[in-house]
Amino acid sequence: MNDIAVIVPVYNGEKDIEKCLFSLLNQTIAVKIIVVDDGSNDQTGAIVKRMAANQPERIFYYYKENSGIADARNFGLSKVDTEYFGFLDSDDTVVKDMYEKMLLAIKEANADIAMSNFYWVYAKSRKEAKDVGYQDKHEILEKMFATLWNKLYRTSWFKETALSFPSGLHYEDASILYRLAYYMDRVAYVDEAFVNYYQHRGSITHTFTVYINDMIEVLEGIKHFYEEKGAFEEFKEEIEYLFIRFFLGNSYLRACRIKDHKLRKEVLNKGYTCLISNFPQYKNNAYLQKGGLKNLYFKMIDEKGYYRNVYLFKILYALKIMK
Repeated sequence: MNDIAVIVPVYNGEKDIEKCLFSLLNQTIAVKIIVVDDGSNDQTGAIVKRMAANQPERIFYYYKENSGIADARNFGLSKVDTEYFGFLDSDDTVVKDMYEKMLLAIKEANADIAMSNFYWVYAKSRKEAKDVGYQDKHEILEKMFATLWNKLYRTSWFKETALSFPSGLHYEDASILYRLAYYMDRVAYVDEAFVNYYQHRGSITHTFTVYINDMIEVLEGIKHFYEEKGAFEEFKEEIEYLFIRFFLGNSYLRACRIKDHKLRKEVLNKGYTCLISNFPQYKNNAYLQKGGLKNLYFKMIDEKGYYRNVYLFKILYALKIMK
């Protein structure tokens, strides 16, 4: 009997889905694979159905009308009947002993969630990202990667939170994980990298469109969640730092690459306005005082610099100094 189910949402993933599923089939322990096809119109369905026919006790294929990755994740959750579950994106892969080691860790610690490291995989290189060893909820909120697939969840614990992914929104992983952090009283860690997170222009997180409205709704939703729980003051510094990292960090850098000047300005203005309207004194944030180049950069940004840096980053991207 399978102890673990892995939810694989997919949309038009014919190029990568087979490789993804083989990495799950080749695990050192058997895992149940729940594939949620979010209305693909390529050969994704045919590929998965063929594989499921050969592994009917391992691969379970579900087709639904297209409504976005958040709904696909929620649909997959409704099909979980195992003690633990995880996620894997259809264009990524996992090493063969991931779930054996994660299962051992979560059981030994009697934990509700287990976290591990992962690899950023580029065309000619890869880099390990650490997502382990946090001391408490404050550090989890400060440092945790908003990545669903390098983690293993106890099903009963997750369902007791009554949380779900926000329908129709991007950044659904951040929305759920930073809320889940509130409930993370028992966490296990495996200090190994298991997931190959492939970086390419085709992935959802690398399409530079107007996702800023979704980002604002998700982050303000996280803030509201902690306010409703009466925990905002306790975690104010971490939530403020989360806004800083999103609106001045990677999301800002991606927005800088939007070619259309009018659209780029609109996106940047919305992000910066959201930050200063929610946290007008963000430069006094405790985490910004810790030092380091990233925090120094965050502290140096003002309203003029926020827009001026666009041109600097465009030059660095053109010179391939920044990825």
